[in-house]
Amino acid sequence: MSEPDGAPAPQDDPAAGDSPAEAPEAPEPREAPEASQAPEATPQAEQHEPQAQRPPVQQGVLVPAPPPQMPHQHRGAPYQQQYYAAPPPPPMILPNPRWHRPELSASQTTVILVFVVALFGAWAAFPGGGVGVGLALTGIALVAVPLLTSRDDLLPRLPGAVLVVLLWSVAAVRDAGWVVALCALAAFALTPLVLAPQRRIGGTALAMCFAWLEGIAESFRWARRGRTEQNSRNPGTVRIAWTAGVTVALLLVFGGLFAAADSTFADLVARLLPDLNPIEVFLRLVLAAVLVPLVLVWAYTAAARPRWDAEEQAEHRTVSRFELAIPLAALNLLFAAFIAVQLRVYFGGEAYVMETAGLTFAEYARRGFWQLSFVAVLSLALIAIAAWLAPKRSKADRWTVRVLLALLALMSMAVVVSATYRMYTYTETYGLTRLRVWIFTVEFWLAVLFAMVLVGCWKLRAAWLPRAVLASGAIALLGLAAVNPDALIARYNIDHDHELDLNYLKGLSADAAPEFADLPAEDRDCLLGGDDFDDERDVMAWNWGYQRAIEAAEGAGEPDPYCTFPDWDVDAAESSEVDLSQPNADPDGFWHWNTCAEYDLAQVTEFFGTSATGDRGLVPDDPSQYAEDLDPAAGLGNRVLHCGYYGPGSRYLMIETFEWTTSEDALAGVAAMQAADEAGGIYEVTDIAEIDTEATAGYVAVLDGEMYQYTEVTENLATMVSLSDTATDGTARPVCDDLAAQSYELHYERG
Repeated sequence: MSEPDGAPAPQDDPAAGDSPAEAPEAPEPREAPEASQAPEATPQAEQHEPQAQRPPVQQGVLVPAPPPQMPHQHRGAPYQQQYYAAPPPPPMILPNPRWHRPELSASQTTVILVFVVALFGAWAAFPGGGVGVGLALTGIALVAVPLLTSRDDLLPRLPGAVLVVLLWSVAAVRDAGWVVALCALAAFALTPLVLAPQRRIGGTALAMCFAWLEGIAESFRWARRGRTEQNSRNPGTVRIAWTAGVTVALLLVFGGLFAAADSTFADLVARLLPDLNPIEVFLRLVLAAVLVPLVLVWAYTAAARPRWDAEEQAEHRTVSRFELAIPLAALNLLFAAFIAVQLRVYFGGEAYVMETAGLTFAEYARRGFWQLSFVAVLSLALIAIAAWLAPKRSKADRWTVRVLLALLALMSMAVVVSATYRMYTYTETYGLTRLRVWIFTVEFWLAVLFAMVLVGCWKLRAAWLPRAVLASGAIALLGLAAVNPDALIARYNIDHDHELDLNYLKGLSADAAPEFADLPAEDRDCLLGGDDFDDERDVMAWNWGYQRAIEAAEGAGEPDPYCTFPDWDVDAAESSEVDLSQPNADPDGFWHWNTCAEYDLAQVTEFFGTSATGDRGLVPDDPSQYAEDLDPAAGLGNRVLHCGYYGPGSRYLMIETFEWTTSEDALAGVAAMQAADEAGGIYEVTDIAEIDTEATAGYVAVLDGEMYQYTEVTENLATMVSLSDTATDGTARPVCDDLAAQSYELHYERG
C-alpha cells in the first residue's frame, strides 16, 4: 500500500544495533480527520471541548498507538445526551371540535343576562310553600335567553321552544306538584334539543342525556373572549364594576361593625333590610352558582349549535329475509292468538271470567295490566331493532319488512287497547287515583307511538320519528295538565257510587278544591275548612289553581278534627270507652292500654327511618291507646285493643287486635272486612294467601303511596296493622307480620 500523503518517511535509529533484537517500529498515531470530514459540532461544543493533545514521544520508548476513534464519538455527543435525558414535552390537549368556535364571543348583555337569570331563579323558582309563577318564569328564561343570544335559524327552533315554554308555564296554572314536576323535567330535558336540534336518534339521545355538560369549559372561554373584546373597546366598564364591588364590600364591612357597636343603629339596619335566614341565603347562593354555568352553557349551545349526530351513518350488518321473516311471523301468530282469547273474554264478560279463572272481572283486569304494558314497551324495542337489521335491497325484502312490522305494530296497538280497557274496568270498580290517571296517559301515548311506528314501517324511512316521539310526549304531558287531573279524580269519585274517602280527597292539591263546593256541608267543611288555603303564600309561589282554591274555600266552616277518618263516630267512641275504675279493666291483662307499651317496635323503627328534620323512633299516641267492647252484631268481634304511635315526620302506626268467640267467627268477620274494603273502591286489596302461603287467612289493603294495611287471622284473633305515609310495597309486609305475631304472643301471655 502506498503511504498516506504527509506521513513522515521512516528513519533508522542509531541505537537500534545495541538492542538484543530489533524492535518493531511504533506506528505513528494517525492524525485527526480533516475538519471537512468530521461531523459538524455546535459552537458551544467547540468552546468547551478541550483540544486532544498527543503525548510526547520519548526516544527509545515504544509508545502504543491510541485506539481508533469511533465514528459516533464526535463533539456533538454531550449535547445529544442532554437532549435525550430531558423529560418529554407535556401532551397537548386539543380543543373539542364539537364545541370549539374561536370566532364566537359573548356580548356583555348576554353575560349580564346569565347572572340575572341565575340570581332570579335561585330566589324565585322555589320560594317555599309551593311552586308557581316563579318556577315558570325561571324556566322560560332558561330557553329565552339562549335563543336571544343566537337569533340565527330561529324559525326552525321556534316550534320546539313554544312546547318548552308551555311545559314550564304549567307551574303557573296548576298546583298539583306531581304534574308540575313531570312537565318541568320534560322541559329541562328538551331545552338542549331546542337550542341545538339533532337529526338522528343517537344525537337526540346524547343531547337529552346531559352530553352538553362537555361544553361548560368552552362556554366560559366564550364569555371571556367577549369580555376581552369589550374591555378593549370600553375599558371603563371594568373600572365601573370594580368600583361597585369595592363600594358594596366597604358598606358591608363597616355597616356590620357599626351595627355590632350600637343597638339603635342595628335596629335601623334591621328595619331597612329584609328578614334573611343565613342558611337559606347560603343555599340559594349555591343554587345560583349551579345555575350560572347551566345558563351559560345553554347560551353557548344556542350559538355554537354542536352536533352529536354521526357525520355519516355507519354501515351495519343486515339479516336475510329468511332470518327476519321466521321470528316475526311466529311472534305475529302468538299476538293473534292472544288477541283472539281477549276477544272471547271481553265478549263473555264477568260470568266467563268467574267460570274459567274464578276471579271477578276487576281482579282479572288488575292481574294482567302490568304484563301487557311491558309487552307493549318490549314490542316497540323489538320493532326498532328489526327495522335496523331488516334487508332492504330488493323489492321483496322491502315488502316483507313492511308487512311483518306493520302487523306487529297493529297487534301491539291492540294489546295497548286491551291494557287500557283493563285499567278502565279496574277504575270503574275501585275509583280513580293519581297513579291510574298517569297510567291512562302513558297508555294513550303508547298508542300514538305505535301509530307513528306503523307509518314509519310502511315508508321504511323514519328520520322524523325521534323528533315526533319527543313532541308527542310533550303534547301528552300538556294534555294531562289541561284536563286538571286532581280535579278529575275528585269529580269522578264524587259522581260515581263510591264511598267517599275524605282522607284521600284531602290529600289532593288545591286544583281539586272547586269540585268540593257542591258537597254536603259537613264534607265540604272537612275538605275546605281550616287554614289550608290562606293568602300568606309567597308571590312567586302563586298559581291559578291555588287562587281558585282560595275562592272556593270562602265560607267554609271549621272542620271536625276526625272527619278524614272513615266511619269515625266520636260519640260512639266516647260511649264505648272502658271505665278503668271497673274491676274488669285488668291492668295486667291483654285488653288494657298498658299492653301497648309491651310491643317491640325496633323493626318498625328501622322501617320508618329518620325524617328530614332528624326525628327517629315512635312516640305513643295516648288518646289512641285503649280497649273497648264491641257489639257482636256489628261483625267486628267482641272487643278490640287500639295501640297508636306517632312516627318520624307524618308517619303513623296503628295496631288493632280484634277478638271473636271462635276461630270460625274470626274468619267470617275478616272476610266481611275484606269485602267492605274491596267494595269501597279506595284500597287495592290482595288476599294474604297470594303473598304468604303459610298465613292462615287475611288480606292486604294498599292506598296508593299513603297507607299499607295488613290484616291476619290467628285462631279467634285478628290483628290489623296500619302503616301511614310510608313505603307501601312488599318491604312493609315483614314489619306488619312481626307485629301481628307479637299481638298473638302477648294475648297468650297476658290473657
